[in-house]
Amino acid sequence: MKTTAKRLLPRWAHHLVNRLVSRGKIRRRHGDWFDLEWKRRAGGSSDRDWVETYDRSWEHWEEQDLAPKDLERIRERGERCDTLLDAGCGDGYLLAALAGAARRRFGADLSGEGLVRARERLGPNVPLVQAFLEALPFADRAFEVVVSTHVLEHVRDLDAAISELKRVCRQRLIVLVPRQQYLPYTEDYHLHFFPEARDLRAAFADPRARVERFTIPEGVCAYAGDIHLLTLDL
Repeated sequence: MKTTAKRLLPRWAHHLVNRLVSRGKIRRRHGDWFDLEWKRRAGGSSDRDWVETYDRSWEHWEEQDLAPKDLERIRERGERCDTLLDAGCGDGYLLAALAGAARRRFGADLSGEGLVRARERLGPNVPLVQAFLEALPFADRAFEVVVSTHVLEHVRDLDAAISELKRVCRQRLIVLVPRQQYLPYTEDYHLHFFPEARDLRAAFADPRARVERFTIPEGVCAYAGDIHLLTLDL
């Protein structure tokens, strides 16, 4: 009923309700650690602000955005490879699930707190680096497979981030993003939105990109709703 009511509202009314109602609900649920104004101020924030914002998020957030079916789909598309990078690896949940998918796995994330958790999960044999997606510290075509899930919606510069993903990938790029419309106040720090498959294809500007849409039901993981899963063979 709630979802249907939202769909019937025109966009301006939906945004008004979001500002008047959702803002207060999010504040009551998460308290002061959650930056309600991040969408407004992220573009002008320093690198240090970005790192501190996502470090606080990892200190307070335990749930995973990836569903078991997401992991299965990524494993199917990643196949067996020699080198694999998880760009935006967070606490290493996906890298752990891909243990049998690559001989050598690597992770990169801007959050030091996320990487501490990843190290605890993965042990000492998976190289992890702290870096922004827009400036990955790897050589061109360094990895056979690059995966990035629930990350592109967060980045400061979408074009630069996609360019870096393509640059360090040698064979196959796999990207998962939520299918969402913009709202000013939501329980996430999303800055970029891909309501339709064509929006994601346009961002990658490559006719070889294949985009599939799937639905994640309520109660399976932290994210419920539709996702876009892009596969690009380079």
